[in-house]
Amino acid sequence: MDSIDAGTPDVRATILTAAESCFKRFGIAKTTMEDVARAADLSRATVYRYFADRESLIVESIARRARMNLAPARAFVAQWPTVTERLVEGICQDIRKGHSDPMVNRLVSPGQMSLATRLLQQSGRALELTRELWEPILAEEQRAGHLRPDLDLALLCEWIAELEILYISQYDSDETTLDRVRAKLRAFVIPALLPHPVT
Repeated sequence: MDSIDAGTPDVRATILTAAESCFKRFGIAKTTMEDVARAADLSRATVYRYFADRESLIVESIARRARMNLAPARAFVAQWPTVTERLVEGICQDIRKGHSDPMVNRLVSPGQMSLATRLLQQSGRALELTRELWEPILAEEQRAGHLRPDLDLALLCEWIAELEILYISQYDSDETTLDRVRAKLRAFVIPALLPHPVT
């Protein structure tokens, strides 16, 4: 037990990797801190030194996975030629990626939605992660005059976070589902974000 030096920076990553393996093996709701300590080959005290409880482990696991995807997500958004396509395709890609990530998909499954709401929305972490990806993109579009100058970008990021969690929980890998999301975004959302035409 505690074969790794508990003072090294790698311990946190080791614990998170062990936690994710336990979530996959036992399910998020049934994984205990003891399970994680055993999988990490660490004492329970060491695990508690880094994470106060199981819920903080879940949140940090989601955050770590989301941050690993930030650069690819920004590159994906940047490849589209118009602000409409960048927003529509970026949001749809987030939904697709969230659905394909086994950890995120488990967390937003119908049986876990109350846990997801408590951990990600009420804690503010879903908004924090969404802002890390979207706020610089939206701010750049706003500076370029592609979005309304009066938009509250923090509020827009909050709405994007809520929308993505909702659709990740409903997405069934059928691309026609995303086609409907695209149609709704183009019809009802994008027009409200674009600058008003000069009359």
